[in-house]
Amino acid sequence: LDIGGTLVKLVYFEPKDITAEEEDEEVENLKNIRKYLTSNVAYGSTGIRDVHLELKDLTLCGRKGNLHFIRFPTHDMPAFIQMGSEKHFSSLHTTLCATGGGAYKFEQDFLTMGDLQLRKLDELDCLIKGVLYIDSVGFNGNSECYYFEHPTDPERCQKLPFNLENPYPLLLVNIGSGVSILAVYSKENYRWVTGTR
Repeated sequence: LDIGGTLVKLVYFEPKDITAEEEDEEVENLKNIRKYLTSNVAYGSTGIRDVHLELKDLTLCGRKGNLHFIRFPTHDMPAFIQMGSEKHFSSLHTTLCATGGGAYKFEQDFLTMGDLQLRKLDELDCLIKGVLYIDSVGFNGNSECYYFEHPTDPERCQKLPFNLENPYPLLLVNIGSGVSILAVYSKENYRWVTGTR
């Protein structure tokens, strides 16, 4: 969960390799949450599941499944927390991982309204690891990181995959409600160069 200044981004992993035994043991709350998240493309009047971004048939922590991407305006966070409370999400998990300034802003609301703790993670650490992860799995078989060869020549210009096996050093630009430009020397070694605060 990335709770930004303008937009909340939620990533949901849907296991597809559920055994019959696991399905029998799956509690009703989990079935309801999974069905709600994967059977809708809109949530209320502002929440959207970006179906075109879905990553299919990934292996994550030894499980095969699909990654779903859901977004909604940050001002709707109280309604999201209330929905989680009504669907008894805290009966399944007591902690959600979150980044962004909203992880601090809404921490108490998650605890009091949703009976959930937020495990706050560094947004820039997650950004770097996320870019490297998406590069390693691709986007449904296609490279997500690319560059343009001969960009000033319309006849020879072509989009080519960029190999991030050993990309360092690199500049990473993150554009959201604000902008951050990072000089990245390794997965764990980077510094913020400039941007908005």
